[in-house]
Amino acid sequence: MKWDHNRNFSDNYAQSLDPSTQSGFNHRYVLGLYDLLARLTVAFPNILFESCSSGGNRFDLGMLCYMPQTWTSDNTDAIERLNIQHGTSMCYPLSSMSAHVAAKPSHQVLRRTPLETRFNVAAFGNFGYQLDITQLTSNETQAVKEQIAFYKQHRKLIQFGRFYRLAPLLTTISLLGLSLTKTVLRDCLAITKNFNKVTAI
Repeated sequence: MKWDHNRNFSDNYAQSLDPSTQSGFNHRYVLGLYDLLARLTVAFPNILFESCSSGGNRFDLGMLCYMPQTWTSDNTDAIERLNIQHGTSMCYPLSSMSAHVAAKPSHQVLRRTPLETRFNVAAFGNFGYQLDITQLTSNETQAVKEQIAFYKQHRKLIQFGRFYRLAPLLTTISLLGLSLTKTVLRDCLAITKNFNKVTAI
């Protein structure tokens, strides 16, 4: 279940607070939210709650205590997502970032990115699809089946392996993966970015 809130607060106040304590309104709100989420997750332990960062700005460690994954951004364009996911991964594990293969052209920037590129970027997160599958060609449908099989095969490595950046994003290669035994690299997945094409190696 996605917990979304696409509006920033403005003109915050509470009639129950006197003027000297109004500045604590936002903090009290967040504590109240955490209290509500604690009760919900105890009452419904089999429901996976997902928080949403866009607008609500709630991609924080407190939310991850109750919702182990977060919708990283409403911008689902694969090339834009490289920067978004790269920056988010500086503080949060890949398993906490929801990342989807979205439709083309991108709803945000109207870019037409190949299905393979969109998968290669989305695979470096909590992976899913966000598109109309009835609009896929037969080749794309087969590719989606293969992508899902690949992700299932490597899910443990992707979500729980060590994540390394071999170079800054703009130069750019990111390396995921990584089960290291002494100096031996056992399992590795990597993506490289060259302008508008992203390739898995």
